[in-house]
Amino acid sequence: MNIMRTKMPLWRRTMMNNAQPTSKHGLSGFTGRHPVLAVVLIEVILFLSLFAAGAYLTITEKTSHSPVPYAFVPIAILLLLYLLTGKRYTRYGFRSFGSIPRKELLFYLPLVADVLLVITNGLTNGFREISALHWIGLLGLALLVGFVEETVYRGLILNLMLQKGVRVAVLTSSLLFSLTHLLNLVGGQDLAATLLQLAYAFLVGLSLALLYIRHKTLLPLIAFHFLHNFTQFLVKEQASVLFDSLVVAALLVSCIWLLVQPHKEITTTATAA
Repeated sequence: MNIMRTKMPLWRRTMMNNAQPTSKHGLSGFTGRHPVLAVVLIEVILFLSLFAAGAYLTITEKTSHSPVPYAFVPIAILLLLYLLTGKRYTRYGFRSFGSIPRKELLFYLPLVADVLLVITNGLTNGFREISALHWIGLLGLALLVGFVEETVYRGLILNLMLQKGVRVAVLTSSLLFSLTHLLNLVGGQDLAATLLQLAYAFLVGLSLALLYIRHKTLLPLIAFHFLHNFTQFLVKEQASVLFDSLVVAALLVSCIWLLVQPHKEITTTATAA
């Protein structure tokens, strides 16, 4: 039997030869070849931005201002540009709430309980009396922080580290999210409060990372992060030991619940460098 062979055009052969190798999780280019280095670069950029913002506020004698909005606004713009280029946003977790099965929404109940506990603390100890303009400013800050931190840690870093395994990805993203709060020491926060915040942030990061692994959507995580931060901004007094214990308990329940429940093996769809 004769087999007819069609010669492949030169331009197509050239494109195939020059194509970027793709990792087993679909990441190509630099991020596919060097995921750990990519994560290090992301963290370095984040820390340098915060330090630069802090230095700017010190030089301009605006030490009463938080460096976070000064650092996160340009980072948010860069993230938006990156995600919108080539429609990367769907690959890094920006999918609708509708992608979560109704029964699976139960896994978000501990996060709802967390926010309700913060609100209860405010009702017990009082909320800050602020102007409407300040209220809007805090609203914008909470949304900014929620978007940037979830996109960086659960969107980019978690997806990059999935090449090293789900366990490594979850622990790495959670640990780095926690360590970022060490910068609060620079802002004058005492060591004991910072260490407690590190432990709390690790539990939050672990719970959110496990939810992302299960449903591969960032939107409910950003919503929780926004609501949690905004309600905390409004509370007048620091939470008592009882409220802190209840919040930690809610997060532990979330983590254990997600770990013991079976779920389908995931494959990341992030294909952009």
